[in-house]
Amino acid sequence: MSQKDTSAGGGKSTNEFTNVVLHGRYIRDLSFENPGAPAAPDKDDLRLDVSVRVDTRHLDAFHEVALTVNVTARDGDRIVFLVELVYAALFELIDLDEASSSRFLLREAPRILFPWVDRIIADLARDGGLPTLNLNPPDFATLHEQQTGTADN
Repeated sequence: MSQKDTSAGGGKSTNEFTNVVLHGRYIRDLSFENPGAPAAPDKDDLRLDVSVRVDTRHLDAFHEVALTVNVTARDGDRIVFLVELVYAALFELIDLDEASSSRFLLREAPRILFPWVDRIIADLARDGGLPTLNLNPPDFATLHEQQTGTADN
């Protein structure tokens, strides 16, 4: 089942991305390591190192957007847990120019996917006997600017 995405405005007119259809989303790769189990550290003692990368590729009539998130939680020098997740989705872009397509694929699509990524990582931590985590969404506009070397005015 596909659904129209009309929420992808990001400061722009919501009409800019009304010709975008989300056809499916899925976990492409997932790794969870819990070397500190069964000890459960206090949430306030955890230091999280989070890295995020956005990759896109064209697949026939669709564009795949893959959001790669790596989380390392430490308690002092001890690694408490590691998560490596590649979460992807297939989008159909209908009649979007190249600039709008790039902006959607590298900014809006990851923003749409991030709540699912956050839930998956929170569930893994909880199911691993660790404190529930809630990740702050990255600034995908800045990541896009870093990837393309441009800034929108």
